[in-house]
Amino acid sequence: MVFARAKIVLEDDCFQKDPGTVSMKFVGSEVEKLYPKMYETMKTVFNCSDSDIQETDYQWGKSEKGEKFKVRWWIHKDLDVFTYLFIRLDLKGNTGEPGEASITLRGLLRTEYPQDTVWQKSLFYEMLRTFWHRVFYVKKREEYGEDCRQLIVLFERKIKEYYNKVSGKTSGVA
Repeated sequence: MVFARAKIVLEDDCFQKDPGTVSMKFVGSEVEKLYPKMYETMKTVFNCSDSDIQETDYQWGKSEKGEKFKVRWWIHKDLDVFTYLFIRLDLKGNTGEPGEASITLRGLLRTEYPQDTVWQKSLFYEMLRTFWHRVFYVKKREEYGEDCRQLIVLFERKIKEYYNKVSGKTSGVA
């Protein structure tokens, strides 16, 4: 991530189709076990540390159907000096009979170019940066986008496998 007061930000969804999110829904018992498993799987699949994951919303309480929960994580993974992945993961559901849980993932690929110094604000620098970006860096960003898609699909598969194993079903995903 570039630390600058002023910067140009280029942002793309990892999945180009509208709305750019991946959703999963689970119905059955033991959906509350998805919470610790998701955290563990995030660290493994996205190869990130605890400091790269931020839990911004955590709600867990009782309702007439059982326990109700809602959790949101953000993963910030640096890819190089200018580009990083910003991935939002939402888990919500309840533990009644039958329990329900839904998981939503949205991956963003962001590139930030600083615009702080007089040199970085100059027309000549902007022409050089634009040339470099279009000739060399566009292909690298495409590779990063493909990596983001692959990581999200891998995360999705690992969570499905885990839930099917825990629930004892061959098809526990709705």
